[in-house]
Amino acid sequence: MRTLFEISKTGLQSAERSLSVTANNIINADTPGYSRQRVDKEPVGQPLRGLHAGLGVNITTITRLRNELVDVQLGQKRQEMGYMQEKIKLFEQLETAVASDSGGDLDVHIGRLFDAFSELSNDPQDFSVRNNLVGEASQLAEKMGDMKRGLDLVSDSTRQSVINNTDQINSLLADLASLNKSITVSEAMSRPDHASLDIQVRKMEELAELVDFERMTAKNGSLEIRIGGVQVLHQDTYRKIIPHNDDVAKTFDLRLENGTRVSANGGKLAAAIDVYEQEVPVMNQRLNLIAETLVSGFNALHSTGFGLNDDESRDFFDPDFTMAHNMRVNQDILDNHSNIAASSAAGEAGNGEIAAAIANLRNASILNGRKPVDYAVDLISSPGAGLSQLRVASESRESEIRMLEVQQEREAGVNVDEELSMMIQYQNAYQGAARVMASAQQMYDTLLSLVR
Repeated sequence: MRTLFEISKTGLQSAERSLSVTANNIINADTPGYSRQRVDKEPVGQPLRGLHAGLGVNITTITRLRNELVDVQLGQKRQEMGYMQEKIKLFEQLETAVASDSGGDLDVHIGRLFDAFSELSNDPQDFSVRNNLVGEASQLAEKMGDMKRGLDLVSDSTRQSVINNTDQINSLLADLASLNKSITVSEAMSRPDHASLDIQVRKMEELAELVDFERMTAKNGSLEIRIGGVQVLHQDTYRKIIPHNDDVAKTFDLRLENGTRVSANGGKLAAAIDVYEQEVPVMNQRLNLIAETLVSGFNALHSTGFGLNDDESRDFFDPDFTMAHNMRVNQDILDNHSNIAASSAAGEAGNGEIAAAIANLRNASILNGRKPVDYAVDLISSPGAGLSQLRVASESRESEIRMLEVQQEREAGVNVDEELSMMIQYQNAYQGAARVMASAQQMYDTLLSLVR
């Protein structure tokens, strides 16, 4: 009689626990990062009078269904995706800084200045032509300055992105350290903390988008993380990453509080550092090269020519300002447009040979073996070309991530119809165990009545 009570009791407990887990699955069906759970059971029995008698059922554990290998693959793909997405965002800013939709890009301004000198060579005494030429030169200098300021804004924005991404990484490491503590305590008590493990997965997904890292799980369930080979998380302790910035040299140096250097090899952090240290400085160098080459090239020819009123030698651009941010027309030219040297000989007002020579610089390969307009077109189109490649690669990576997420969903995701079906199964099991107990109680009552 006692055996019947024990069997029915274990059946009620097993069915109740199974119903509880299934209900939790259904409730969390739309919870991001939730992994469905299953109750693992085993029959209980013992030898009895030469036979093996069943004593009900035991709950061995509650299993969290999740493919760890897929999580590792997803982490790698998300790191690559984070790198691309951050670069796309920053390249869009670069494209906005150097190109426009209004048709007034750098190549257009350079071309217009050459056109103005060509027109001056045909009519050196026409002041309307001279006025237009000075206006085109001033607009070119202004455009160069605007582009430099735009690139500086992108540099500042990128620098802040590096700092923000580092702050997010530190925050996630702190959260993971706290989760480690909860997970290890639960593991020590043989009661896996599935909720904390699911939260850990979500935090790892966020971390993967920010930086490339190596992970390892210890026997006690704690997670260890290394970034660039440097340990930043161990059990319930994490090491804060501090970004040291040299805004003059345009470099970032990531270090732990103890001075250990950390290298970021992927994710949004690496992309932002790459754009800050490489892309923006290179574009600034190329822009300054255009300014320096135009100033020196124009001045070399202009200084050999003569204006309308005297035989004094003058530079067209101010030779003391040869960078993109300070390029400007010589003040003598701005004050008196007759000082533009179009003639190759003093006193020959109708001579436009110097103006023609300057105009012919349009076809000279003076910028790293390229013509000025072609070089300018290449400069302003480089972010767009990079964007095109990144977007194609990003679409491919997104497809791979989606495929892996589907694989994980098949194993860890909750199918509500399946869970409802199992709920009915557990309800029937509970009712069956209750009937066994009721029958045992009836038999026990009958036995007592006979004894009386």
